[in-house]
Amino acid sequence: MKSALTENISHLAPDWTAKIKQSNVIKVYITMVTLYLLSGILETDYFSMDHIMQTLVIASFLGIVAMGQTLVVLTGGIDLSVAYALNLGAVMMTQITSEMGGAAAAVIVIITGLMIGLGNGLGVAYLKISPMIMTLAMNSILKSVTYVYTDGTPKGSAPEWLRFLGTGSVLGIKAAVIVWIILAVIVLVLLSKTAFGRKIYALGNSESTAYLSGINNKRVIICLYALSGMFAAIAGMMMTGFSGLAYLGMGDALQLSSVAAVVIGGTSILGGKGGYSGTMAGAVIIYLLLSILQVLDMKDAGRQIIYGMVILVVLFIYGRQKDARA
Repeated sequence: MKSALTENISHLAPDWTAKIKQSNVIKVYITMVTLYLLSGILETDYFSMDHIMQTLVIASFLGIVAMGQTLVVLTGGIDLSVAYALNLGAVMMTQITSEMGGAAAAVIVIITGLMIGLGNGLGVAYLKISPMIMTLAMNSILKSVTYVYTDGTPKGSAPEWLRFLGTGSVLGIKAAVIVWIILAVIVLVLLSKTAFGRKIYALGNSESTAYLSGINNKRVIICLYALSGMFAAIAGMMMTGFSGLAYLGMGDALQLSSVAAVVIGGTSILGGKGGYSGTMAGAVIIYLLLSILQVLDMKDAGRQIIYGMVILVVLFIYGRQKDARA
């Protein structure tokens, strides 16, 4: 009896090992848990539920931005306009709230995010502009628009309901984390259970094959960039709720971090492989890295150097694989 059980376990072990080696998602979650344990060893307070919730809240803002980034990267594209799509959404949220109320402001901000993404999508799909060039140009335009719109000084504050979403709790779980989970479920279902999700992967694997299969590639691209702009705007609203106000440059740190979170999460930068489940862990990993560097009491310059080096290494491991298209 004992030998049979041992034999069964020995047969199962190689299977689990093989699954771990073959799955980037499993690897990234193992990395996340390892970094969390390391941060807890360095600072025992990090094992507290309060700190876990706080980490997830901060990671949720990046995670929401990275939702749209994941969709775009799955097609082989990239969205570098998220920084000021987020920032413009944030300043519009506070200023319009003071004039028209929070509900109207939220609707306008979401529509604005969609329109920003629509502009990116049209440029990439119809004008054949490189996604990097198109979205960088859009980010530059949005930066100027944000400064002109605010006169250099954002005004107003977040409405109470948005403050609750940014800082409140429901049954011990932060409301921002709940919002992130709800949006994540929608994106995960979109990618894994819908015909549109299959079109995204088909387009990422081969544009010509997708076209010959009857997929309207341009329409899919436009929709994905529109969603990316919308998610960036929503993240701006959530950050405004967390801080209570908007400020210039609040999205700068999330521009490249959103790409890093996507690729760290196992999504191929070449497109066609990956998904949002890994991106969620990638977003948490980025903030765990920052926590560890802060515990080590490094100066800001040193933290940024090490942080950048770690991100580059992980991007190389997960994103530069020649066999990423499967």
